Amino acid sequence: MQPTAPSPAHPSFLPPASPARLTVRPWWDPDLAAHGHDPRSEYVERFWLGVVGPSTLLLLRRLARGFDEFPGGFHVDVAETAGALGLGHGTGRNAPLQRTVDRACNFGLARRRAAAPGATALPVVEVRLHLPGLAPHQLARLPESVRRSHETWKELHHGA
Repeated sequence: MQPTAPSPAHPSFLPPASPARLTVRPWWDPDLAAHGHDPRSEYVERFWLGVVGPSTLLLLRRLARGFDEFPGGFHVDVAETAGALGLGHGTGRNAPLQRTVDRACNFGLARRRAAAPGATALPVVEVRLHLPGLAPHQLARLPESVRRSHETWKELHHGA
C-alpha cells in the first residue's frame, strides 16, 4: 500500500493553546517516505547524530513519537519539552530548546511556518517524518571511522 500524506488534525483534537506552546505539524515528503530514514532509526543515530548533535536528535525522536499518536500534528509545552530533554526550562528566543529547533531548521529537518489565518498565534514548526541520507559535505565533517561505517552501511543496504 502506498503511503499517503497525513491530513492536518482538526483543531478540536489538539490540546488548548497557551503562549508557552509550539504547534508541531508533519512535513511530508513522498520521496523521503520511500527512501529516507525514520528519526528513530539506526541510520539516524549512527550518522546524523554527529551532524546535528544529541539535543536535536532527541527532539526529532520525541516529535516522531508524537506523530505516532497524533499524525496530523499537536502542541507541545515549550518549558516541559525542554526540561524533558535536559535543556532547562527557558522559553525565550535564545533558550536551548529554541536553538535546538533552529538547528533542525538549519539542516532542513524542520521548518518554521506562520500560523494559518484565523488560527491561534502559536509558532508553527513542521518536522520531517523521514530524514534524508547524509550529503557528501556532511559526511566529510565526520570522523573517518564513521565515514567508513557509512560506506559499509550503504553497501549492505543499497549494494552501492
